[in-house]
Amino acid sequence: MKFWWLLFAVSLILPNYCNAVVKRHDIPPKKYLVDNAPAFLIDMPHEGHGVLIAPQWIITVAHVIFYDYKGKSIKIGGESYKIESVTKHPDYIEPDESLFKGDATRLMAFFASRSDIALIKLSSPVSGIAPVKIYQEDNEVGQIVTVFGRGATGNGLIGEDLSTKPLRKMHSFNNKIDGAKGSWLTYKFDSPPNSLPLEGIHGSGDSGGPSVIFLEGEPYLAGLSSWQYWQGDLSTFKGGLYGATAYQVRLSVYKDWILSVLAS
Repeated sequence: MKFWWLLFAVSLILPNYCNAVVKRHDIPPKKYLVDNAPAFLIDMPHEGHGVLIAPQWIITVAHVIFYDYKGKSIKIGGESYKIESVTKHPDYIEPDESLFKGDATRLMAFFASRSDIALIKLSSPVSGIAPVKIYQEDNEVGQIVTVFGRGATGNGLIGEDLSTKPLRKMHSFNNKIDGAKGSWLTYKFDSPPNSLPLEGIHGSGDSGGPSVIFLEGEPYLAGLSSWQYWQGDLSTFKGGLYGATAYQVRLSVYKDWILSVLAS
């Protein structure tokens, strides 16, 4: 199952773990550092991130729910809260191990076909932290997102270095959404000079990290870091190279499902 950890970020995810996120090779890495992570970003119990979207609710990618988290404590704003329940989307499916061998085509199709999203209910409301609003429009293409994460770092020339994953320093990067198809947002990690000043891509361990669109200075949660596209044999997979395409859970598509779970 080693490719599970390589291909998923939650997260890779916001840019989302470590000296986190994979950066441009020609920009000092310290420029991607975040001194104060957004209060609504939450570290999951085992790995990856979640986002506070209501006083008693966290949203994340389903693949970072590694076991039954019910009753487990989670740190939010320096305080411990107990997890009351976890609801995965009904269209989320665990992959068969055979998908992680050989050509990547079947695995990529599997990732694209499922709904990698989950909601976590806390036993009590979070106080002192403002939840982030979900972006509900369908005009994501062309929008600049800011992604957060603590995952594996590296640069576009060499890709991500998995040995950096335990460092867990908060970083952020920018990218431009170039695809919004069905339940996924996509962006490409462009090399200079065709990249944004702080362009990047999520790395392993960033899964579930938020992709945020700022409107008049207010953050809106547009996506969650989920996976990277790969062509060829999975044994040669290397995340975070220039030209790679990242997939984010497109939250505007799931707004009705989210509201139905919160209401229940």
